[in-house]
Amino acid sequence: MTVGSFEDFVAVATGGKMSPYRYQVRLADEGFPDVLRVPTGTGKTLAAVLPWMYRRQVHPDTTPRWLVFVVPQRVLVEQTLGKVREWVERVELPISVHVLMGGEDSETWEWMSGPVRDRVFVGTQDMVLSRLLMRGFGEARSSWPRSFGLLHAGVQFVFDEVQLMGPGLPTSLQLQGLRDSFGAALPCRSMWMSATLDPQRLRTPDFTRELSVVELGDDDSDEGLRKLLDARKTVAEVRLGDPDGRRYPRELAKRVLAEHRAGTRTLVVVNTVDRAAAMFAELRGAAPAARLVLLHARFRPGDREHHVEAALAEPGGAGTIVVSTQVLEAGVDVTSETLVTEAAPWSSLVQRAGRCNRDGKASEARLLWVVPPRSRDMYLPYDSGDVDATVDQLRSLEGHGLTGPQLAAQDVLERDQLHPVLRRRDLIDLFDTAPDLSGNDIDVSPFIRDTIDRTVPVAWRDLSGDGWTAMPAPRREELCPAPVGAVKRVVSAGTSVVLDQRDGDWRIAREDDVRPTALLVLDAARGGYTSQTGFDPRSTSPVDPVEPAEDRQRSGPDGLDRDPESGGRAWTGLAEHLADTEHAARVLLDGLNPDLGQDLREAIALGARYHDLGKAHPTFIASLDKANPDTPPPATATVWAKSPSRTPLRHDPRHFRHELVSALLLLDPDTGLLDGVAERDLVVYLALAHHGKARLTVRAVEDEPRDTVLGVREGSVTAATDLPGTRLEERTLSLAATHLGVGSLTDRALRLRDRKDLGPFRLAFCEALVRAADGRASDKDGV
Repeated sequence: MTVGSFEDFVAVATGGKMSPYRYQVRLADEGFPDVLRVPTGTGKTLAAVLPWMYRRQVHPDTTPRWLVFVVPQRVLVEQTLGKVREWVERVELPISVHVLMGGEDSETWEWMSGPVRDRVFVGTQDMVLSRLLMRGFGEARSSWPRSFGLLHAGVQFVFDEVQLMGPGLPTSLQLQGLRDSFGAALPCRSMWMSATLDPQRLRTPDFTRELSVVELGDDDSDEGLRKLLDARKTVAEVRLGDPDGRRYPRELAKRVLAEHRAGTRTLVVVNTVDRAAAMFAELRGAAPAARLVLLHARFRPGDREHHVEAALAEPGGAGTIVVSTQVLEAGVDVTSETLVTEAAPWSSLVQRAGRCNRDGKASEARLLWVVPPRSRDMYLPYDSGDVDATVDQLRSLEGHGLTGPQLAAQDVLERDQLHPVLRRRDLIDLFDTAPDLSGNDIDVSPFIRDTIDRTVPVAWRDLSGDGWTAMPAPRREELCPAPVGAVKRVVSAGTSVVLDQRDGDWRIAREDDVRPTALLVLDAARGGYTSQTGFDPRSTSPVDPVEPAEDRQRSGPDGLDRDPESGGRAWTGLAEHLADTEHAARVLLDGLNPDLGQDLREAIALGARYHDLGKAHPTFIASLDKANPDTPPPATATVWAKSPSRTPLRHDPRHFRHELVSALLLLDPDTGLLDGVAERDLVVYLALAHHGKARLTVRAVEDEPRDTVLGVREGSVTAATDLPGTRLEERTLSLAATHLGVGSLTDRALRLRDRKDLGPFRLAFCEALVRAADGRASDKDGV
């Protein structure tokens, strides 16, 4: 479309249904602040997306090319995605829209190989922050550096409903401060949004600057916005006679049915998934005429989307009753005439109240609240002092009709929560993605979620027989977030399998395998999930596995011992592939224009030119031959880089990494390949790291002979091969650079990481760019 005024832009994007509020126009004209603090229901999602889209057209040089919209709960992802895709389709701009979730997905390869294109990403704080910490939940280990490198370069982050982020909030602040300190290849910015946010609390050790804040002023009170701000709801306590935990769901269900009004939507928000499920079961048992919907975060994506659609659908004659957890307080655009909520910290209570009479159309809206049941964990997941303060305040407001701003303005005690703080040294340590000698990783979940909220993505499949040993990795549509503790109990009670990300093989899972970064598959025959209630370890009914489309099936998962990216559409000579990759890298550099000096840019191009030298090793040559018994290569090249086989290569010896051979050849001064190159160590590192499997730590695997490291034997000889513009003769390999000490591959990589003009963010970006170029060259249509 032809971009005119922002008002016209919004009219087109919304199909003529909306005009922007004045504060939204300010964001389009002046750019995003650090903090957006406006009342619930006043268009924060539109304010976070459409001004960015508009500014990408009118101010492209000062507006980051990617927008990453971070929400605290999974139930928000589909609703936000739907809005964004609708807006993009209407304005007809070349903007791609993606979801950041765990599991394999064809879109992931597309955006990782196409960093120049404008894109919008929507994801939960788990999926976004774990990638920003180079430990992506539900993501293959080899993809961790690529996500980290691209998501810390040229991105506008928007963190929504930050009062629900827990430790994720200080982590997001620290990451912005560390990017400012270390420097990034392309500028990144962050905006934090909430109706109840105190900007004075947004301080961390590395993020201390004064923040810009946008909130509603006197000139924002136009007629449409005023109607929303003046919408009232009457506060009233629901007293249940102090039932214990077992009787509480039944008693509350009775009151909800009594208070529900035909033809309207009633929202019931409780503080735990278990109570929500128990409440829903009691309501179903009563068989009311009203439609019943259960909403929480523990559903597979397809079922979750179905439940959200049902909750948002216009109530029929008998009305709708939605039972939910905190997911409804986190930006879900839904209104109700009756809201029944358990007492919670005041900031959460204000957010929940924003779903009562949200559109200002209800004349008798009611905010009904109840004290959680008497039990040992009655206030979980909240601090009891915060909940008690809310109870006292609500009782003082009994019978009053209040607006959202009036509720937000109440002075109610809410204690500062103590969370682990990501420090500079933590980020530096996370740059190394190799597991320790026992196969374990640094656990980043304390920087992302409170302990009680930590989850692991799981899928259900048929695990009978031994077919599971060769099954593909789970797709995102199969995955359900489930509590770590509950999954450990499931794993200990029966057959479950986990993907060993070192060798790419499935094995029987143990309790200590259950961590947020794991890829776990549970036995569908043993139950544990229903489409109506989500993850439910008490259910013994067999689970229907989600079957991915045939064209999206893969022959097997990735692993440190596998080479799935060495497939292709046809036999491609090494010299041709290297030339294509260098060309793709230079095109990407021109399109992105990163804040890197000319020597660093040239190193990226040379890293692309030489990344696959190691495919001249006899082990790789033999693996290609073995993978293509029926399609022998034509006699047109000396060494091949790609073959038409779609089977991920399995090498003999099994731990062989051709990237290590590439680095060793580049370090060999007799090849002359890097003569006169200013950033020689960076070229070597980029060749070594281009699959994300050998990076900082280069060491032999425990079962390898003493003269072998990652399948490469001391004194082995590479084949002679043509290269772009030159030829490389046979070379005898030395493993000296794999030994720890000055001049080793590890020493060179660490010095690159710690250089002031590189640092972790720029170095990872260089790494991701070579991988993107390799992907584009592997698919000629993308170059």
